[in-house]
Parts: sequence; structure tokens; C-alpha cells
Amino acid sequence: MINSSSNLYNIILVLSFLALWIAIQIPENLEYYIGYFLVLTIGIGHGANDLRIYFNHRRMSIKKSIAFTALYAMAVLIGFGLFFLQPAAVLGLFLVVSGYHFGEEHFERFSWNSSMLKKLFETFYGLNIILCLLYLNATDSLPVIKDLTTLELSGISLEWSFYTVSLLTLLTGFFMFKNVKATLIFKELLYLIIIFIIFKTSSLIWGFTIYFILWHSIPSIHHQIIYLHDKVNRVSVLDYLKASIFYWIASLFMLGGLYYFLKEDLTLLLSIIVAFLGGITFPHVFVMNKLHN
Repeated sequence: MINSSSNLYNIILVLSFLALWIAIQIPENLEYYIGYFLVLTIGIGHGANDLRIYFNHRRMSIKKSIAFTALYAMAVLIGFGLFFLQPAAVLGLFLVVSGYHFGEEHFERFSWNSSMLKKLFETFYGLNIILCLLYLNATDSLPVIKDLTTLELSGISLEWSFYTVSLLTLLTGFFMFKNVKATLIFKELLYLIIIFIIFKTSSLIWGFTIYFILWHSIPSIHHQIIYLHDKVNRVSVLDYLKASIFYWIASLFMLGGLYYFLKEDLTLLLSIIVAFLGGITFPHVFVMNKLHN
């Protein structure tokens, strides 16, 4: 049921606790900027090979390849722009789509047949992760939501949203895991408990960084390398890095520019980063869904 990539999660567990220890040792401001740096490099980089993945094993004319590339870039720009034109609706859509993407990638290791129940469970699971982070860090997350959407949500609304989605995750998960070994169910519950502890004991930025980089981006990169090269070794990893280097360098310049202009307003800085992540998430989820299928 689960392929060899599941061994990667043992390393992720160790790195997660190491990241929590690092957060205790460094100043809060440094923690923020390390988090921004990792999200805008590894986080952005894990989608840097989207076009290569989409074109892999596809025979497409140059005209069609250019057209798809242009559509991909346009989708990123439109997604980013809509965050500022229709922020509340787009943020809601972004959270749901991101939830589905997080769940789809996490349970890629399970050989479940595609079904509506599977998609609902993956969406609720990923959305539950996101709401858990926002709820446990409501003091920091509510100002960001207000800055993005002008909506003044309360901690109670986040709390009940989290509880509702948690219940839906359990209900759909009951049917998805009914034929899964108890040891695997226990392991997944352990992962959720550890993620909860991470969110509870870390800041909004650091908690998101740990989950987005360690629990999502790295497994996704691992999966992509296997898809492109059939195995993970030094040569395939270096090839993946070479294909991503342009996006990582661009992200570093973007981070530097954002810091220079917005270093006195961390809330606005975070809002712009969220909008940018939203812009690239929509086309990225489309490509990764093709990969999973």
C-alpha cells in the first residue's frame, strides 16, 4: 500500500523537532526571516519544475507548449491580482485548493482508487491542517486575514471552523481507512499529533514553514524526482536543482526587495507572500493533479 517514500517521514520527524529546537535558540525576528527565506526558496522551488513535469511523456508541438506556458504564467498573475480585487472569495478558494493539494500529496503513498470520497477526505485533511495552524496562532493569523480581506473574524469563528473540518476529516477518514492496517492508522494519527504540537509551540510563520517545507515540499520534491528520473540519487537530485535554480535566485531577489520596502510592516509583508503563494498554487495544483493521476 505504501511505497518506499514513506521512509522519508522518519527523517521529517527528526527535522521537525530540530526546527522547534532552533526556534528556541534564535531571536524571533531572525526566525521570521529564515521562515520567509525557506518558503520563498524551497517552498517556491518545489513547483519550479511544473512545466517540465507537465510536458514529460507528452508529445506537444512548440505552439501548444508555448501556449500552455503562457497560460500557466497568466494564471499565476491573475491569481495574485485577484487576491487584491476579490480578496475574501479568493482567499477562501485558495485555502480549499491548498487543503486538497496538501492532502493529495500526503496520501500519495496510499494506493487508493480515485473517487469523490477520496477527494473530499484529502481536502478536509489538508484544510484541517491549515485551520489548525490559523486557530492555534489566532493572535497572528487574524490580523493577516484582516489585512488580506478586510474581514474582521474572531477567534471563535476560527475555532468552530477548525472543529467542524476536524469532524468532517474524521468522518470521511473512517471510510477511507476502514481497510488499512491499524499500525498505519496509528502512524497517521501520530503525525497529526506531532503537527499539532509544532503549531501549538511555534509562531505562525515558523509553524507554517515547518509544515510547508518539511511535510509538504520535500515529499513533493521526492515524488517529482521519482516521476522524472525513476529514482532518487545524487545525479537526479542535482538535475532537479539545476532546473530550479533560476526560480530560487528570483525568489531571493524578491525576498530582498520585499524586506527592503516592508521591513517595518511584517503583516503586510506576510500578506503579499500569501498572495504570491496563492497565485502560483492554482496552476501548480493542476499540474500536480495530472502527475498523481
